[in-house]
Amino acid sequence: MAFLRNAWYCAGWTDELSDKPIGRTFLGEPVVMYRKEDGAAVAIGGRCPHRFAPLAMGKVKDGCIECPYHGLRFDQTGACSHNPHGDGAIPKAARVPAYPMVERYDVLWIWMGESSLANPDAIPDVHEIASQDGWRVIRGHLPVRAHYELITDNLMDLSHVPYLHPFLTGSGPLPPDFQEIRELKQDGNTVYSMHTNKNMPMSPLFQMLWNGEAPSVADMRAHMRWDAPSNLMLDVGMYPSNGPVSAGPSIPTAHLLTPETENSTHYFWAQARDTKRDSAELDAILKAGISDVFQNEDEKMIVACAELMGTNDLFSLKPVLLPGDGPAIRTRRVLSAMIDKEQAAGSVAA
Repeated sequence: MAFLRNAWYCAGWTDELSDKPIGRTFLGEPVVMYRKEDGAAVAIGGRCPHRFAPLAMGKVKDGCIECPYHGLRFDQTGACSHNPHGDGAIPKAARVPAYPMVERYDVLWIWMGESSLANPDAIPDVHEIASQDGWRVIRGHLPVRAHYELITDNLMDLSHVPYLHPFLTGSGPLPPDFQEIRELKQDGNTVYSMHTNKNMPMSPLFQMLWNGEAPSVADMRAHMRWDAPSNLMLDVGMYPSNGPVSAGPSIPTAHLLTPETENSTHYFWAQARDTKRDSAELDAILKAGISDVFQNEDEKMIVACAELMGTNDLFSLKPVLLPGDGPAIRTRRVLSAMIDKEQAAGSVAA
């Protein structure tokens, strides 16, 4: 199964990176990341071309990564810059790939395709989860044992939330004047799944976040934006019925999915909040809650589905489609068209 390579993926958080190398696999390719003395972020191939040792086990010296096995050094361009053996001659084949990396919104963005096509202007706008005045941000990274598109399907299908995550929406009876509004929009290669619930029971999550006494019934918005290939931004909050959005708490949440392999994914998440910003206790509760919800509810279901699907593509199994499937189906079609176009252009390998 092919990946979209000419695209920006999340490689991690900016505060993770130092002069101590980090090794991760993206799109099936081993990558090592580190900071140079001047603070610049570097991402190059993580497998030494000599005996294929993991460069992430090495050390940063003079702005280069030194292989822990035989001491070859590689600079930020991927070229071997030092050979401590023999006369020091550097073999022509002694180099690794170099990957453009940009730091923006507290995210490390990596480009796994043709370097000349890497345009920072194409980085998805997730400014809501960048450190800024008036907001508290928490972040995390979870490994998922499933193909990344199955996770995108899950995130774009907000209709599953009342069944899989009752804590997020509440489980009480709906009042007679409850109203659900759904909207699917597409702007270029960006897809929006917009859910607004009018006059719904206050959820336990937002009751905890509310400043003062929360109303028993409120309006809730959950507006998901998907930017190819797998970067999602959720604008979510509750507010008094028919009142302004600013009258209730908001927790914009980024879901940045980066394929590790065909059957595993890096799930980077970040959540901002505009309420109770100084509460370390709330930080801990929300972090634990996000991990618990995803690992014990979402991931558990996604992995179970993946096991029953086997190696079959979703569409080859002819899935029954429900109204809530529209956004996920749209993102799959957009992504498939982008991959087909990229492969037809021949700028990167499949």
